[in-house]
Amino acid sequence: MDKRIFWLALGSFAVGTEGYMIGGLLPTLAAAMHVSTALAGQLVTAFALVYAVSSPLLTTLTARMERRKLLFGSLLLLTVGNVLCGFASSYGLMMTGRIVAALGAGLFSPGAVAVASTLAPAEKRGRAVSIVVAGQTVSLILGVPFGMWVALTFDWRTTFWIVGGVALLAALAIRLLFPQVAPGAAIGIRERLSYLKKPELLSALLITLAWATGIFALFTYVSELFSGYGAGGRTISMVLCLSGIASFIGVRTGGLAADRIGPNRAIPLALTLLTAALILMSALYGFAGRPGILAMAVAAMALFGFSGYMFNPAQQHRLIGLSGPSSGIVLSLQSSVLYVGSALGASAGGAVVRFATVGEIGYFAGAMTALSLVLFAVSLRLERRMKRRAAVTGHAHAADESGAAG
Repeated sequence: MDKRIFWLALGSFAVGTEGYMIGGLLPTLAAAMHVSTALAGQLVTAFALVYAVSSPLLTTLTARMERRKLLFGSLLLLTVGNVLCGFASSYGLMMTGRIVAALGAGLFSPGAVAVASTLAPAEKRGRAVSIVVAGQTVSLILGVPFGMWVALTFDWRTTFWIVGGVALLAALAIRLLFPQVAPGAAIGIRERLSYLKKPELLSALLITLAWATGIFALFTYVSELFSGYGAGGRTISMVLCLSGIASFIGVRTGGLAADRIGPNRAIPLALTLLTAALILMSALYGFAGRPGILAMAVAAMALFGFSGYMFNPAQQHRLIGLSGPSSGIVLSLQSSVLYVGSALGASAGGAVVRFATVGEIGYFAGAMTALSLVLFAVSLRLERRMKRRAAVTGHAHAADESGAAG
């Protein structure tokens, strides 16, 4: 394996940490910016929404740009965004920094996957891409709790500067160590969006939308939720670390389950466990302060991490099966839909915190993941209809060819 691919994974780690770490820092940022926690949560909404919208647009606009230059520039944008956040003394400047960072992240992620597959020999391309994608998974396990620990030990600004430094290091390594990489074939926005006209694909992507809305509604406000359970800052960082480890195990389990029992069985299993974990976290909140309740909430959070991320590889497996040769385009749509769901979840979660209580956020999130189960049932029915139609068409072609031969 070309060792330079690990620099792409480091950039992916910076992107993931930037996207996820706000959940642990939210109460601290809200106090520093003199805004409510719900308003501070919109920093997550802005990042996710800009990422979701700009990634396909900027990827299309820069389709003819040399890849090394593209990756270097995108990581510089991510660095600048983090530096702005680190120096921010107002909510407006913090929001600007998050938007700039999202533009860089949205450009880097698809470009990094494409370059990894170019650098690796054909028989190792899958492994190369998985190493790059693993950077974001590792950010969930290490980056998010580490960011919270840094904020508690030093200052919240230091967290942004460290992430910016990691992004800059990856940018310089790519610029100095990588060869020039020619751009691939350009795919227009209209062609990308045309796949949404297929009912079986649209329904499958709506499952992702409901799932992402549910998990990010809770994850964005996880610090405030566990503060209500009586957990301190360092305990919350340990909870996030445990959840990250469970998420990593969930990703591995989801991939194995999709291979062994099929995605159509793995997906409803993951979503059922996830819905139960989310509802349990809110049900336990009413008993906060009693012996053993915090430990049960931590266990529910671990189940949340495991089942939430068990879903993703199984869903990707299913989308590849539904889209066939067009899987690359459909998976890029999946990524955009995931970030739209992240934006919706952060925004809706903020509304729950503002107009109800943070203790009820699990009920809202659980309702969204239960909706994803309903959407899965609809999507499965559409998939079976598509396969029956394809089978009938195939038989008709075979009969025509047989008649012509006779």
